[in-house]
Amino acid sequence: MQKMTTFEFQAKEGQSEALLSFFKKILPATRSFPGNKGVETSRLSENEFIIIAYWELEGHLGKYLDWREKSGDFSILLSFLVQAPKIITYDVLEGV
Repeated sequence: MQKMTTFEFQAKEGQSEALLSFFKKILPATRSFPGNKGVETSRLSENEFIIIAYWELEGHLGKYLDWREKSGDFSILLSFLVQAPKIITYDVLEGV
């Protein structure tokens, strides 16, 4: 079953633009990662962001998160944030 994952981020004061630059750098690889069906990024406020990613299967998401952690990207991401991102995965309901 296709999955939708939300990643909620709160940037540290003064780090919003650096975080956006980091997203621009890493999201092309997310979009081309095996099993990824698309990625959208939105801003709620100056320091609050959400990324919504779609995956063919939940296993693809797990492999993606492992890859990001092993590559060091997750550590870099955390340096911009107040706390670790809130990550929630949903089942996509086809035909509803």
